[in-house]
Amino acid sequence: MGKGIFSFTLFFLALPLFLYAQDLSLSSEDLRMELRPDGGYHLFIRYKPDIASVLITESTRDPSYSEGNYAYRAAEKNSVNGDEIRLINGVPISPESRIYSLVSSTPKWHPLLGWSFHIYIPHKLLYGYEGGRKGEVNVGDGTYLNIRAFYYAYADYRGAFRDNPFILRVSQETNRPLPPGTYMEETVSAFTRIAKDNAKAVRDPLDMVNNISWILQKEIGKNVDIAVCLDVTGSMEPYFDAIRTRLIPMLKDMSAEFKSFRIGMVFYKDYFDDFINKVFPFTADFDALQKNIGSVKVGGGGDIPEAVYEALYAGATKLSWEAEKRIMLLIGDAPPHPRPRGSVTKQMVDREAANRGIDLHAMILPQ
Repeated sequence: MGKGIFSFTLFFLALPLFLYAQDLSLSSEDLRMELRPDGGYHLFIRYKPDIASVLITESTRDPSYSEGNYAYRAAEKNSVNGDEIRLINGVPISPESRIYSLVSSTPKWHPLLGWSFHIYIPHKLLYGYEGGRKGEVNVGDGTYLNIRAFYYAYADYRGAFRDNPFILRVSQETNRPLPPGTYMEETVSAFTRIAKDNAKAVRDPLDMVNNISWILQKEIGKNVDIAVCLDVTGSMEPYFDAIRTRLIPMLKDMSAEFKSFRIGMVFYKDYFDDFINKVFPFTADFDALQKNIGSVKVGGGGDIPEAVYEALYAGATKLSWEAEKRIMLLIGDAPPHPRPRGSVTKQMVDREAANRGIDLHAMILPQ
């Protein structure tokens, strides 16, 4: 992932001046956006005496501010504000409607902002309804968001309200290293479920290469196919360089010790990156493999989870497995999405790997 450390900025967008009896305005200093392993953005909005509730809506770009905008909603319920009440014409929206508005009327304590409203913003937002304008928005760098602040609780339009439009800017800080040996708990848990006793935490790029050598040493004399599934988002550059400069030359030297030896690669990122995964077929031509590796650009990863299961499924189903010993090695520092963003699940990966006799291994990298 492009994990490391992220910087989130919400830039205020100027609106025409209206007169409000109450202070329902918000500035960038009143907001904090946090990225967490649950695969979404957590927006904290500072509580103010005149603001009893907040609602996330479309951000109008109409200079006259005359164009209507819809409230955003999530596709599924979440634990942060999935049970929050929202009123329409003074009546609560029924839970049976499954309209999960991004609304909060319950301030909670935040260590930096003090009492704040907390809203979970998934990566995909829905707006509109059948029979009218409707659609979806993928949240990321450059997304327009409007924080509608209400004088009454539950986003009740019978009182005063004010729109506070912002634009989300996301950037990764690359000059502030994390403490060494920091492993994300969610990654350790997920990779261990995937590979069981074949999951191992590694310290650094050299340790990763040495551990791959150790896995293969046990298979000397056999016909071996190994597929390496490697996260190639921003934080992975040192490990990608080690694959290119250390691993491939080592494998080239070792290959004569096997009856036959082929290696395939699955480089993966995430949805809405420049690719979800790239599959390079099994080959014994290390020079060609080196060229393929050089064609891949490391980068991206605007959130923490990555398309892990999608990479493993592609490796299991798109590579032509032939050898008696079949190994698929997952390498990364980020967990899969806790809720599937596509059609691939862990159960599908387990089934396809078992059907093909593939041994799953995993290397957990420090964040």
